[in-house]
Amino acid sequence: MDNLGQNIRQKREKKQMTIEDLSAKTKISVAVLRDIENGKFDRYKGDEAYVKMYLKKISKALEMDGEQLTEQYIELTREIELEELKEKEIQEDHNEEIVNKGKKFSFKAPQLTRKPSVYEDKSHVTIIRAAIILVLVCLVIVVIWFGFYATRTQSDDPAKPDNQLTVEGNVETTPPDNQPSNSGNNGNQSQTAQGTVEFTRNDFLDYNFKLPADAQTFTLKVEYNAPCWAQMRVNDEIYDQFVSKIYHENEDGETETVELTFNVSDFESLDLRNGNNRGHRYYINNQEIPLTDEDINTNQDRPVNFILTLEKE
Repeated sequence: MDNLGQNIRQKREKKQMTIEDLSAKTKISVAVLRDIENGKFDRYKGDEAYVKMYLKKISKALEMDGEQLTEQYIELTREIELEELKEKEIQEDHNEEIVNKGKKFSFKAPQLTRKPSVYEDKSHVTIIRAAIILVLVCLVIVVIWFGFYATRTQSDDPAKPDNQLTVEGNVETTPPDNQPSNSGNNGNQSQTAQGTVEFTRNDFLDYNFKLPADAQTFTLKVEYNAPCWAQMRVNDEIYDQFVSKIYHENEDGETETVELTFNVSDFESLDLRNGNNRGHRYYINNQEIPLTDEDINTNQDRPVNFILTLEKE
């Protein structure tokens, strides 16, 4: 019966298979296969059903008689049990002899570690569990981050003003000495080589703009002067060229700027969702959009929508 493991090893070597090849073919770990080939079946006491299943897989992979292997294993386990019974009887006789001599003796040492079981040979399960835990932790972080910025209470928008403001033409880099600066602008407009851009205010942070007739593209630039979470929709769809994140000043105190270029033929409207309205500046073709005092002096700690609509001929 001791030749069960040797027969399996000899059959495997005859087929010029490594133990790793047999492991890949049977889906049995290399450690378990080595124990079987070395005849260390006493390690799997209580797992006889699994060992029988492994022997069937091995016999199929090596073209051996599966029933014969199983019968040999059953007889081997019986021999192991008989050997254990004999050892137990010898130990009991020895203990009885010691007791008769009046000695107190603890004949059985505590079992600090248990023998390895086939149930423990599942490293892939441990990896899968660790991956699931990591994914769950990431999801919790994303939900908390999104909930912090997306669930703030949004108050009603200010009422639409009675008048509209239309601005066109060039604006000097600094206001003339004889004219006060426009407090409704957080910067100045300048004319570029592409021509003048006309702006019309419709409502609170809602503007139309008109480009020169021959313009085929235009550039939108946003300067974030304070930490602000932002998301952009173009033509009522999420615009993936705009990174949704928290924009803020860098370590040198410089303003973080986003600059995007659009095709006039494809563009209709834009909706920029900001977590707050802390003095950010907006430019079309490097010409600053003239925000009013009402647009600038709004509630600083609530999300706002900045809307731009392109007027076409």
